[in-house]
Amino acid sequence: MATNEVNALIKKFSPFLDENSEVFRELAVFFGEGGKIDVHQDDLQKFLGRKRLFRVIRLKGESYKDCVYQLVDNHPECMDALGMLRYYKAPAGPVRWEHVEAAEIAMGQELTMNAYGWAPDAWTLFESASGETEGTPDHEMVAILAFDYGD
Repeated sequence: MATNEVNALIKKFSPFLDENSEVFRELAVFFGEGGKIDVHQDDLQKFLGRKRLFRVIRLKGESYKDCVYQLVDNHPECMDALGMLRYYKAPAGPVRWEHVEAAEIAMGQELTMNAYGWAPDAWTLFESASGETEGTPDHEMVAILAFDYGD
């Protein structure tokens, strides 16, 4: 989906979300162009439901699976989230889908031990430009979480 279309939808579904906020920017990335897994517009509307607080968590590791374990181990509050959208950023070069699949399997295995019911629970992957990750761990995950702030 084109950037201006995504921005318009975010504004429509959450008119008070600041366009300059980290959450707005990451939602625009997640639903924008370039993702290797198609994402659905309905997930955006569900994610931006009424009475929501949002948080962005950025993780870097030696593998996608490492990022998943960091999320689960270092951010237990994610278990209380209503929804999670996440994207992986692949190192330069060919995408190793088996590594992404291993991370998502690890996510499922870790979470079966805890009650969770994220809605939506969606992910995608973006390729890094050549040389973009020099000097940093090769794999990244950005998790966008939605929480209920009650009445």
